[in-house]
Amino acid sequence: MRSPLPLVSMTVLLFAGGVPAGRSAAAQQTNPVFSSNYTSLTKCGSGMTKKEEREAEKNGSDIPSLCKGYDGYDVYISYSACASSFSITKGEENISLGMQSVGWKQKTVEWRMANGKPFAVIMRFYEYEGDDLCSSGGRIKSESLMVRGLKGFEHIEESVDARTPNANVKARELADKGFAKPKS
Repeated sequence: MRSPLPLVSMTVLLFAGGVPAGRSAAAQQTNPVFSSNYTSLTKCGSGMTKKEEREAEKNGSDIPSLCKGYDGYDVYISYSACASSFSITKGEENISLGMQSVGWKQKTVEWRMANGKPFAVIMRFYEYEGDDLCSSGGRIKSESLMVRGLKGFEHIEESVDARTPNANVKARELADKGFAKPKS
């Protein structure tokens, strides 16, 4: 008579699908693997058809930029006379990141990932001397790394002075800590 052990082993393997080798589903939740991916803000399209772009230009509107993100999220940049508004979009979801003076220097948005899925973004913002959003011609007064949570992680809302040592590492740590924090 043959041992049922191979059949039991095969059944366990079939039901364990979707979990990386050596890690249980519970371990993935309590000990996620964190990583980062990046979206370039210098290689974006409009997200509009050519006809919509021509219509916007005809009406004197600036054409927004749409930068491809991860897991269906995109970075949306709209423009006004002297400022740009940044947000993260996915379908009807819209997470405002804030305004920045025209001439902004940001080149990327960092996506914090847990087990390969985005849960937060990190973006550098500049504050210029002067008291309005049009003061981009002046000296940079301060820089900060803004950390914002995506859907389900809206409680992540942090900022790090970008001129402190290891500011990027600190911003990632704040995002990762927010991932583990219970949602209220």
